[in-house]
Order: sequence, then structure tokens, then C-alpha cells
Amino acid sequence: MKESKPRSDNRKDLKTRSILASLNEGILVVNKDYLVVLMNETAERILCKRRESVIGKDIVSIFNSSLKGVISSAITTAISEKASLSMVESVPDLKKVLKLSFSPFSDADKNLEGTIIVISDVTQIDREREEKEAILSGTSDGLIFFDKNDSITYLNPAALEMLNVQKEEVAGEKLSLFELLGKKKLSRMEPVKCKEMLDCKLKECLAYNSDEVRCWLISDAFCQDESWTNFETKIQKCRDCVVYKINSEAVEETGLASIEEITIVEPAYKVIKVKTNPVVDRAGNYLGYVKTLHDITAEKKVDQMKNEFVSTVSHELRTPLTSIKGYIDLILEGEAGEINEIQREFLNTVKQNNNRLVALINDLLDISRIESGRVHLRIKPVNFYEIVDETVNTFKTLIDKKSLNLSVSFHDEPPIINVDRDRICQVMANLLSNAIKYTPANGKIGIDVVNVDGEVFISIKDTGIGISLDDQQYLFTKFYRVDSSLTREIGGSGLGLSICKTIIELHGGRIWVDSEAGKGSVFTVALPVAAQKEEVIPEVSLIEVSSVIKSHKGKRILVVDDEPDIAKLIQIYLEKEGYFVIKAFNGEEAIALARKEKPDLVTLDIMMEKMDGFEVLRQLKNDPSTLNIPVVILSIVSDERKGFRIGATDYLSKPINPRRLVKVINDILGKKLYEKDKKRKILIADDDANIIKLLSRVLKGKGFEIFEANNGLEAIKLAEEKRPHLVLLDLRMPEMDGYQVIEKLKKSNTTSHIPIVVMTAYEFDRGKTRILNMATEHLSKSFSVETLTTKLEEILREGF
Repeated sequence: MKESKPRSDNRKDLKTRSILASLNEGILVVNKDYLVVLMNETAERILCKRRESVIGKDIVSIFNSSLKGVISSAITTAISEKASLSMVESVPDLKKVLKLSFSPFSDADKNLEGTIIVISDVTQIDREREEKEAILSGTSDGLIFFDKNDSITYLNPAALEMLNVQKEEVAGEKLSLFELLGKKKLSRMEPVKCKEMLDCKLKECLAYNSDEVRCWLISDAFCQDESWTNFETKIQKCRDCVVYKINSEAVEETGLASIEEITIVEPAYKVIKVKTNPVVDRAGNYLGYVKTLHDITAEKKVDQMKNEFVSTVSHELRTPLTSIKGYIDLILEGEAGEINEIQREFLNTVKQNNNRLVALINDLLDISRIESGRVHLRIKPVNFYEIVDETVNTFKTLIDKKSLNLSVSFHDEPPIINVDRDRICQVMANLLSNAIKYTPANGKIGIDVVNVDGEVFISIKDTGIGISLDDQQYLFTKFYRVDSSLTREIGGSGLGLSICKTIIELHGGRIWVDSEAGKGSVFTVALPVAAQKEEVIPEVSLIEVSSVIKSHKGKRILVVDDEPDIAKLIQIYLEKEGYFVIKAFNGEEAIALARKEKPDLVTLDIMMEKMDGFEVLRQLKNDPSTLNIPVVILSIVSDERKGFRIGATDYLSKPINPRRLVKVINDILGKKLYEKDKKRKILIADDDANIIKLLSRVLKGKGFEIFEANNGLEAIKLAEEKRPHLVLLDLRMPEMDGYQVIEKLKKSNTTSHIPIVVMTAYEFDRGKTRILNMATEHLSKSFSVETLTTKLEEILREGF
């Protein structure tokens, strides 16, 4: 009688077969003789073969001809290497794409029994992958995917073409974008290990012993005894870390979204805009990053051509207009003898139309600068009363001519605001000019100034034609003008209000209009208040300035301009102030005269033939014999940043404002008496040693002499002893907080003139606004070191 298997074994077999049948993958088990001994139902469906026709057959014989060699080789390899391997193969006979995984298995005594083959139908996945690759391949932007170890996993054809590389050369390689371009990224910073910078003792942290300086990319890395669950949560905290600030500048990839421009010279000149974005999974874990390469060469060329065109046209227009305006002013002032009333009337008409042309050109240049991101604000504390007074005086003649009733009301003390004086004057002039233009004779115009909760609100009201609701929504857009018989008669470019809006928003303010057709308009500007009037302490008293200006009469000034008429005009302005003028009409002559005559100051045009003004300035500042001569640029080229970077003392635009020119020169030559200590000293007061370490490292590299204070009392002591040119001050410190330090420094005669830049990571105490307004500038942590150094350079350059 045949012995039956135990019932429990039968149950185990049934349970095993049930599990195998429920799997989504096909399973084939092949013995060591390459014969199929097991096949589940999923394998039947995938291979379209009945189990009865496969069991006991040689594994190679049951597959089509294209897979026979692959299967045989894979099994042999898996058995010989005793390791699993996988492959994806297309099976044309089945019209499928299969993923095959081969794993050898042994018995309890570790004797080889055979191979398990797992089969997955990835046809749909492969089709979706092909569709996605087709989309990525069809885009004109280059795409490069990197895994979290910085290895390249994919490049589309556009990226390969832009980088001039072959896919086989770089796929799977650990290369940065700069290495792909054959470049080396220049960095001002050297990377540091977080354990060294933070003096960390957390040895269990994964970043502690890692060679990766980008600790923010390491999952489960700790900092300050805290851990993060995923990349997105963690990176928000890392942004404020001193290690991140240093290392994200020192290395190319940061794991954060960024945009930069890279220029490629070979094999062809290209400018590429590179956008980096991190790639995270649904759980928020960091997987790598993707770089998008957008070729902006054509855009750059068009932009350059546009800027060159605007610059050239404006130069050709502004040069003669400058001469016309200047000489008309001289005639009206009686410099050429007495003129009768008819002549005065005609000359005033010429002057007004000349001013209209200059204003139009200035608007076009402003729009060009705004669109190209070249607007540079020179921020300093200004009494707003002075701006209003200057604006009203500018239009006094027009107001009287139309018999307009103008009222100016300050409901509080005239506020001090941190602004670019010229730009805010431009906004006020534009708004008041519009009010005058569109208000009929004998109408009313009012300027109201109110301080509310740290903001100054300036409203310019008129009883003019008003603006409908439909027109108001487009009023601040470029080239838009309300269509009416009066606006057509008055004319204009439709750029003024658009420029005003941009200027105000760059200052962190707002502008809006309240109006109704036929019932007048109210344009309101809101700007943050900087300080109270009595708290602004001038560097030199009025008596001292007066005596200084007098002491400089007869000083020699070299005027450099390739337009003889303009040079003559500047000469007349300066000689009226008592200065002796030397003239040069080209760059080479200017350099030779500067070396020979050693003038006290140089006024310099930029657009000159053979050698432009920037090159003249560069040579003057590289020559020890002319290095210390102040240079004031007078030009239609608005590139203040470049001029200051090379060494200009001030930058004025044409057409020349004679009062402004004389004031700037008087101020410069006056301040030179007091500029004995050329070394710039900065006191950093912060209780965070890491922040002090970072700022000291950066600012010393910029040529500053640094003093460090770890608390408020130490800051007061050092300020009184070292007399720094500027104080960088944290608000939350032990012993004495930042508010107390500000009050103490500003009340002391020895330190009251020192500008203070407040830096904090916390909200400002609104109850201490009066004290906070004594500071020159406020910066919220975190700020970039580039922003900080630029701001400090601006403050020091403005004469604090």
C-alpha cells in the first residue's frame, strides 16, 4: 500500500501555490539541469504558454529565438557568480517588454538547486517612459538630471548639443555642470565642515564623519540636538545656518532652487540661463536635482543692441539739448547782456520745449534701465520737507502762470526717509507736473504729508479733469494715456506713472490713485519713515561747511568732455563759484593733464572717442600720482555701479543741473579736509560667535579692519575706544541689548556720528521705533554677504 503524504504538507503546497498564483510577477523555477520545474499562473499569462507545455522542458527551448541566447547567458552568469541580476528585454513575438530577474537558489546544505526567474510585464511602463523621453527630447531647453550623489542619470539631446558632449561620455559620471563645460567655478569662500564651524560634538550625526560638506543634503543629519523628517522641512531651517551660508557659495550644487547665467565661448559663443530645482519624492525626501539650460544668446544680443541703440540715440540727442539748455539759462540770467521781455518770452518757450524733449529721453532711458535691471538706488536719510520744497520751487513759474492755488500741509514734523533723493524728487516732480497739466486755470492743488505707524503718506490732490475707473486700472502701465481732447493736446509718452510705480516699489513703498472723471484726482505715495528730524546728526556742521567751501575758492578743476560747448558750459558754472578750470577734450589729453597739473578734482564725460571715460578713470586710479584725485562723472550713460566700482567719487547725469553740480563739488572738496584716516573700520556686535566669524571673514576679505564685540557693554566700550566708521549691530545681546546700545551711542558726542546698521532675525519691537529709527539701515537675518557688503560700501561712500 502506497504511503500518503502528511496532510500538513499538502496544505503547505496548496498555500504556496495560492501565494504564487496571486503574485503580479510571473515565476519560473529552473533546476540545475536547466529544466523548468515550476511555473505560476501569472507566467502563463505573460508568456502566453500553458504550464503543461513548459514543465519539464529546457528553459531555453520555450523562449523565442531572440531570447534564447540571453536567457542561457543570464542563468549561467547568475549561477557562476552566485548573485542576482536583472535585465529588460523587448519580445517582438509577444509585442511586450519584459523585465527578467535571475536568482540562484540552494538547498539546506548550500548545494545549488537551480535558478528562480521572476518575469514582469513592463510594456506600459516602458511605453510611458518612451513618451516622456520623447517629450524631453523634443524640448528646445537642455535638461540634465542628477541623482543625490551628483551622478548624471539623463541628458536630453538639447543639453548634449549645448554642452557639445556625447551621452556615452557623461551618463553615470559624477560631473558638475562647470566640469561639463570645462570650467572651474570661482568662489570667494572655502567650504567648511559643520562640526568644525559649529564646534559640534554630536558624533552620532551622519554628517559628522561624512566627507560631504553639504550637510543639508544628508538625511537624518542633526543640528543643535534637532532632527528633520524630510528634505523640505530641513532645508527651511538650514537657510539660516552659518555653515549653509558659506558652503552654498563655495560649492556649485546646493540642493536649492537657483538661477544663474553661464557664458560658453567654445565651440560657439552662447549665453545659457541655468535653472536648478531639487527633486523630491512624495514623502519629501531628496532624490537629486534637475538643471534646465535655456539658450538666451539671441535675447542677450537683442537686449545689447537695444541698449546700444538707446544709448547712442540718447547721446546724440542729449548732447545738443544740454548745450541748448545751458546757454539759454545763461542768457536768461543775463550773462550775455540785457534782454527784453519778448526775447525772454521766446527763450522761455524754447527752454520749456527743450525740457520736454529731455524729459522724454530720460523716460525712455529709465524704462530701458528698469527692464534690464540696471536701476541703482543711492539710499540715504533725507528730510522730506526738502524734497517737497525743491519740487514746488521747480514748478513755481508754471503754477503762477496758470493762477493755480497751491497748498502744502505737513500734519506732523517733516519726516526723515531713507531714499534715493533724486529718484523720489523725480516721482514728486512727475506727480505735481501732471496735477498742473490737467488742472484748469484758477484750480486748486494740494500736497498733504502725514506720518502714520512708521509710514509717511504723501497725497497730491488736484481739481483737474479726473480719471475714470476704466482708465485707472491701466494708469500705471507703460505707454498708457487717458484718451481725451486735453491729454491729446498736452501730449506725453505715457511712461511717467509706470516709472514712478517702479521707483516707489524699489523703495519698499506703494502708490495708488483715487479719482472720478470730472472731479479731480488724488495720487498717494506711502514710504517707510527712517528717523525723526532731530536725530539726524550731520557729519560736519553748517559753520564748518561754509568755511570749508570758502577755503576752496581758487582750487583747480579739470573738465574732461569731447564736446567743446559742454566743456565751456561747465567752465562757466565753476568759474562763477571761484574755481580755476582746466579743459581736456579726449582721454589721452585728460590723463596727461591730470598727471602734470594735479588738479583738486576732475569732471569726466564717459562717451568719448578713442578712449572712453571708464578707461580714463581706470588709468587715473591705477596711477599713484593721480589715485587720490576725486572724479565726478558727468554723462548720459547711466552706469553708476561701474563708475563707483572703478573709483568715481560721484555720478551725475546730463543734462547738467548747475546747482547740483556745484553743490557736489563743494561737498567733495569740503570733505577732503576731514578725510585723514583712510582705513575703514567696522565694529561687529553680536552674541552669536558663528555670525561674527562669518562676517569677519567676509569683511576682512573686502579690506575692512574689524573689531568684535560679544555683548552690548563691550560694543559701547569698543565704539568709544576705536571710533569705527560703521557699527553692525544685533538687537538681542546679553548685558545690554541693541536698542540700549543705539541710544547710548547716539547720545554720546564721541560716537553720535557713527552710522549703525541693525541686523536681526527677530521682529522689531514696535514700541522702540524711535530708537530704531536712529539707525542708518535695518537688515533682517538671513541676508547674503554680497547684499551686506554692497550696503556697507554704499553707506560709507555716501559720506557717513
